[in-house]
Amino acid sequence: MNALAKMQEKEIFLRSFFENSFFENTLFGTHLFELQAEHRVAKNLKKLEEEWLAITHVKQIPILLNQHETTYFAALCSFSPRLARSVSLNSFEQLITQAKAAGLPLSLTLFCKGSKHTTHQAIISKQIKKNCLCLNWQEGHAELEPSQFEFAFISRVPCSDGCGWINSLEIFGADGELLLQIQGSCEDQQAENLKLREIFSSLV
Repeated sequence: MNALAKMQEKEIFLRSFFENSFFENTLFGTHLFELQAEHRVAKNLKKLEEEWLAITHVKQIPILLNQHETTYFAALCSFSPRLARSVSLNSFEQLITQAKAAGLPLSLTLFCKGSKHTTHQAIISKQIKKNCLCLNWQEGHAELEPSQFEFAFISRVPCSDGCGWINSLEIFGADGELLLQIQGSCEDQQAENLKLREIFSSLV
């Protein structure tokens, strides 16, 4: 931890990232410096947080990140807990299980090689098959490799239809690449379901 503290004095990089024991125990060695080069924290983090809170649509996020010369991964690592917090990788399965038990639909977005696929309003169930996490819903399915998951965050983001703010579980790979997002289905100008908000808040 002393070495990390010294590095932070020279570079403003993922400051809150190192304060959480989950990341302290999983990010180390040369890979730390590889991530440092690619994912730099915004120079004015306070201004980034203020402007993040002022946006009204999810499509504004990439524009804001570009203006601050940072990445989505670095932003979530450095934000205060009111905007983003790290959680365990088990949170993904816990969220799906609890949402299904409560009959609450979710929106799932999968990212792969520059493309993405989003499923809306889905009651998702899960199965483990030969180290694969199989997700099933009425109109489709997906097979995921949990071994590719490295970092998880709960973030606060604006709804895609601009009706308010929702919680989003974000899963990243070892290089800080976004692999999937799972959110409450916030559509038709309806606010986030309060029960689902409680489930997100319970994830650690």
